[in-house]
Amino acid sequence: MYDIIILGGGPAGLTAAVYACRKGLNTLLVTRDIGGQIAKTPEVENFPGFDLISGTDLSMKLLNQAKKFGAVVKYEETKKILAKKNKTFEIKTIKNVYEGKSLIIAMGKKPRELNVPGEERLKGHGVSYCSICDAPFFKDKVITIVGGGNSALEAAASSSKIAKKTYIVHRFDKFQGEAVMIKRVTDDPSIEKIFSAEIIEIAGKDKVEKIILKDGGEISTDAVIVEIGYTIDSSLIEGVLDLDDSSQIKTNPRQETSVEGIFGAGDITNSPYKQAIIAAGDGAKAALSAFDYLEKQNGKRGICDDKRCHTSK
Repeated sequence: MYDIIILGGGPAGLTAAVYACRKGLNTLLVTRDIGGQIAKTPEVENFPGFDLISGTDLSMKLLNQAKKFGAVVKYEETKKILAKKNKTFEIKTIKNVYEGKSLIIAMGKKPRELNVPGEERLKGHGVSYCSICDAPFFKDKVITIVGGGNSALEAAASSSKIAKKTYIVHRFDKFQGEAVMIKRVTDDPSIEKIFSAEIIEIAGKDKVEKIILKDGGEISTDAVIVEIGYTIDSSLIEGVLDLDDSSQIKTNPRQETSVEGIFGAGDITNSPYKQAIIAAGDGAKAALSAFDYLEKQNGKRGICDDKRCHTSK
C-alpha cells in the first residue's frame, strides 16, 4: 500500500514525485516512459534555470531527483483505475496491481495522427511522431515535417542539420509557433516551406516513398514526421472523473478532481497553457494537496486549510 501513486513520467509526474517524497510519502510512479512530450524536444530554451538543454537530459535530471528522494519507478502501462470503497485506489497494469491511498494522474497526451491512407501501415517504416527519436535514422535522406507549431518548427530546424533535404508542410498559410522558432525556420534556406497544403495519403510499398497532397501534388520523401499536436487518451478516466468538452480532467486550483483523493496535473487537465514548466508547477501543487488530503485522513491539519495557506506546526 503506497501513500501516493503517480501515473505519468513527464514533468508533471516527476515533479509530483519529488515533492511527495520530500513530504515523507511512500511514493510509486508508474509510467510507460520518461519525459513524455518534453523528451521528444531536441532543444529546450524556456525551462527556468537552463539556457539550453535537451528534453531528454531535462527528463533524466527530474527522474534522478525523484529517485534520489526515494520514489519507486515502475515502467508499466496502466490499464485500469479503480476507486475502492475504503478510500483507496487500485491501479492495474499489464503486469501488476498496485494500491494507494491517493492518486495523481499526470499522463499527458498522445500524438495526434493525420488519419490518412498509408499512415498506419507505414508506422515505423518512415512514419514517425518523434523527430528526436527517429530523424537520425534518415541522415542524408529526405525528411518531411508536418505541422506549423513549435513542435514542428523544432523538428524542422533539427532535421535540417542531418537531412539531405527537409520539407515542412503546413495546412495553413503561416506558422503558429513562437517568434524565435518561426524566424529560425524561415531564415533557414535548407528548409523548404510548403503552406496551405493538406496531405491526403502517405505512399510506399514497404517504406515511405512519397506524400500526396490534396491539390494533386506529390513530394518524394523518405520520412514523414507528424508534429500536429496531441490528443488525450481518456479511456482510463472516462466514467471515473469529471471531464470537460476536450476530455481533459477538470481540476480546481489545488489540482483536486471530482473524486476525493484523486488529483490531476499537467497537460491531461484543463490547466491552461500547455508548457513543461506549468506542468511541473501542477505536479508540485498536486503532491502538496495530496499530502494535505492524507494528513486530514489521519486527523491532522495539512499545510493548507480551507481559507488560506499557513505553515504547518
